[in-house]
Amino acid sequence: MSALAFAPSVYKPLFPLFSTSTTYKIIANRKSRTRVSVHSSLTPQAISSDPFVLELAETLEDSLPSSSSPPLPLLKLREASSESLLSTPWPSRKDEPFRFTDISFIRQSEIRPVSQILDPSLLLGISVDTQFPYLAIVDGHLVKSMSNLSELPKGVFVGCLSELTSTSIIEEVSDVVCNLDSKDLFWSINGIGAPDLTVIYVPEGCRVEIPIHLAYFSIEGGNEGSKTMYVSNPRVLLLVEKEGEIDIIEEFSTTDGNKCYWTNSALEVVIREGGKVRHSYIQNQSLSAAHTKWTSVQQVNDLFLPFPFSVQDRYFKSL
Repeated sequence: MSALAFAPSVYKPLFPLFSTSTTYKIIANRKSRTRVSVHSSLTPQAISSDPFVLELAETLEDSLPSSSSPPLPLLKLREASSESLLSTPWPSRKDEPFRFTDISFIRQSEIRPVSQILDPSLLLGISVDTQFPYLAIVDGHLVKSMSNLSELPKGVFVGCLSELTSTSIIEEVSDVVCNLDSKDLFWSINGIGAPDLTVIYVPEGCRVEIPIHLAYFSIEGGNEGSKTMYVSNPRVLLLVEKEGEIDIIEEFSTTDGNKCYWTNSALEVVIREGGKVRHSYIQNQSLSAAHTKWTSVQQVNDLFLPFPFSVQDRYFKSL
């Protein structure tokens, strides 16, 4: 059986709205059993370290609540991402995926993490226009009070990692979150800065008839023309068991079309044998914003046959 592979690509559309739709049907694949040796600090010396990248990573780490005890999978993700960044430079146009895209404006900006506690007053102007069950994710935070998941089949879980009670699902999440093979700088930045992990779980043989709409909103940002850029790192993990089926719609938007910010989003999909995922993607953010997006798909069967592939989407707008 031949493997399907999607090479990294860069999108720089002429219009503020960008949409794609992809279907994944899994016949066979594998679950990675690689174990990553991790450390909890960015301080070890690395010859190829990029000072800007390390400073950004430390800023993101410092912005996380120091008193909280994150679930083990999220802790492992942050530590593995921190180690990965020790030898990951900021990309330039000499790197093939960025040959036609200049992202130096991000590096030249003053990067600040978004607030870890959302201002309730800023949520009042947000509404989700959809006929499907939906999640509202604001500046990387899942907001349950603004979400509607009442029509999901029995056994389907949609929510924060911290709300998971199933030991088996938590163990599966823990197995896949640290798979950093073939990922890049932005994937690792997201792994450090994600305030939580949104998990969507589809049990074996379950067909979710109605698409789930992930509505991402960016609200915190600098004024138009500002050098200050607030970065958010929403992260979603989709686990589809054998013969499961689901449709996912990701839509990125903002409440202010002139705000200056950076949305650095990641979606990781793990699908077991016979599973199906249909994925649609809409980007309609500020004209003064930067938007980087990773979509990674890992195919898994009970025999752990090697058959991984990934899809990487990047979208940039110059300031």
